[in-house]
Amino acid sequence: MENNAIDIISGLNGKAINSPTYITPGITSGYALKLIRNSNQYITIPTFISFVNTSFTVEMWIYPTTLSNGYYYGLFTQYDTQSADHSLQMMVRGLQLTLDFYADGVNGATSLTTNTWYHAAFVYDYPSKTQTVYLNGYQDASGISNQPYLGTSGSINIGIYIDQVTLYMNARSADDILNDATLASWHSFDYEISYDSGPNKLQGTAVDVTLAPGKVNQALNFSLSSSYYQVCHRLS
Repeated sequence: MENNAIDIISGLNGKAINSPTYITPGITSGYALKLIRNSNQYITIPTFISFVNTSFTVEMWIYPTTLSNGYYYGLFTQYDTQSADHSLQMMVRGLQLTLDFYADGVNGATSLTTNTWYHAAFVYDYPSKTQTVYLNGYQDASGISNQPYLGTSGSINIGIYIDQVTLYMNARSADDILNDATLASWHSFDYEISYDSGPNKLQGTAVDVTLAPGKVNQALNFSLSSSYYQVCHRLS
């Protein structure tokens, strides 16, 4: 959410509805997106993505500023129809995280508090029909859905005070989720050489290095005795 709703990986760019505000800093630096429920502010991604008959994972950092029992705070949703297993709902229900397909879901066990950053992850494993909710890298709820998700239409809507929303079309493991929630720095070398895709945005400095084909996308080639890559910031 670096002052925009652009998807830098897959091009699934979002559109801001009712003038939400970009806030700095985000989870650690850069920007986060503040979406006010009472002002009907949200980000919509009009490109349809099918979640039918497939596994998926959605991860994000959230910063609730208002929580109340009996209220719903949408985080990542897709509405098809108001019938069982046709509405994808990843949200805060009252004080807890929930992953629901409409009348078919699981609720987290931990009550959230306001003005606190949380890492939230929602995982659906299609072969086993298992819905799992993670909070700060650890499982907070898990259960078997009655049916897989069946919705075949609808845009994706993103809400609340939120940062670094990531969608994977597979069921990530518990270790993957914990790694993401505790990640300090991630330099993939696939965008700008110095860019840190992790939450702390610890930009690097590359000296006398060249790009080369990597195991995954691009890699760095240190071909000279003077070549080095340095991250000069230190985490406290």
